[in-house]
Amino acid sequence: MKKIMLVCNAGMSTNMLAKKMRDASNGEYDVVAFGEAEYLDNLEGVDLILVGPQIRYLIPNIQKEVSIPVEGINPMKYGILDGKGVLEDVKKVLGG
Repeated sequence: MKKIMLVCNAGMSTNMLAKKMRDASNGEYDVVAFGEAEYLDNLEGVDLILVGPQIRYLIPNIQKEVSIPVEGINPMKYGILDGKGVLEDVKKVLGG
């Protein structure tokens, strides 16, 4: 099972998206959400970090701090909480 971490300002908006992604993944992905202040403490087992549109400017900083792929979440899919659509993007990145 691949583990995906969503990161945003406080982790609240991404929590809703994470739930939709878990529901759409049929157990294929473990999706968790954290705020930018706490994600570094929760990296164990994470295969991909997805960053919310509101903090996309932090992607270069996050990439310097971790050794796993970091991608921005598509703002349109984020805005409508399209868990299935975001999972399709994840599969393109992770080759699944």
